[in-house]
Amino acid sequence: MMKKVLMMSMCSALLLAGCNKTSEQDQAVSKEQKSTEQKATQKQDSSCLQIMAAMQKINQNSKIEDLNQINEKLKTCVPSLKNDEQLKLIDASTAMYQRFIKQDYTEKTGRAFEAFGYAILEHKQQDLKKVIQSQKKLFDQLSPRDQYLLQHEGQAYIELLYQGEGMFTYRRQPNYLVDVFSNALPAEQKEFLTRMAKDNQNIFYNDGALAISWKELTEHALFWEKFIQKYPKSHFINDAKLLFNEYRYFIFFGLDNTPVSDEYAPNTWFDKEALQQIRFLSTQNQSSLAKPAQLFLKFIATPVEERKAQFKIDLTDKNGDKKSNYQMTHEQLEQLLKLDSPWNTEVYRDCHMDAVCIDTN
Repeated sequence: MMKKVLMMSMCSALLLAGCNKTSEQDQAVSKEQKSTEQKATQKQDSSCLQIMAAMQKINQNSKIEDLNQINEKLKTCVPSLKNDEQLKLIDASTAMYQRFIKQDYTEKTGRAFEAFGYAILEHKQQDLKKVIQSQKKLFDQLSPRDQYLLQHEGQAYIELLYQGEGMFTYRRQPNYLVDVFSNALPAEQKEFLTRMAKDNQNIFYNDGALAISWKELTEHALFWEKFIQKYPKSHFINDAKLLFNEYRYFIFFGLDNTPVSDEYAPNTWFDKEALQQIRFLSTQNQSSLAKPAQLFLKFIATPVEERKAQFKIDLTDKNGDKKSNYQMTHEQLEQLLKLDSPWNTEVYRDCHMDAVCIDTN
């Protein structure tokens, strides 16, 4: 019996020793894994901290490869950062691209770029490489930076954009911020960038005219109205309001070459689609656009002489010149609807070129 107890005790001791040994080995492995993970995290944190400095070095002499390297690092870093750091990188990336595509034209190189733009239009904006090959003499007159950007157009999100009226410009493609940042951002920021990238794939203005339909314009305004209601504390709330105010103004006034009307009076010309959208909005009582739409419809049904008595408008401008009927009608309508023109600002933020708004002054 004693032998049996002794053997059992010995077995238990051996098993315990084995367990302790295994436990010690597991702890050693766990520590090693944690150490490796910490080193990897520290290395990534260090790399992410360095990326801001690398971005700030980008200028109009940098190469496409420099942008590609930074963008790859951003895709790795952005998900691990706090939101305020992500937003700083968004701003830094925008400034980085602005520096990269910045051009300092001389009179000669400016004329050459304009002439090359017309050559692109004459070739019906076909493949840019083919235009470069067929217009080699003209291409050789361009500045070295223009030549470089055109040869690498389409790479690292660089795009040559036709703005209308024979003018071209370089920009960062709007889907850049969506591809590089949006999946790691809060819902409101992701929705803002995604919508902006979608709307700005194509130009909004062209030759002083709307480049989208009146129906699309109305949909844009309704979207930003809902965004403001849904995300009142959004990081992008001020730009969302700016966009809503712009689209709202254009719904009722149009642009120089796409006006809603010339006289805004009974029995005069109106753009049929524009008027159809305003009538539609007048029925949308859940929208803040319903009230101005209703006031607009009442205004255009009011005789001109009756309106003159209703609104107090100066008959002359700041220079003492007599205002046209068109000017006076616009002022009357602005007074009624309590709307200011988007152009009446010292600092204009362009919200139609990228997935974020950019100060142009």
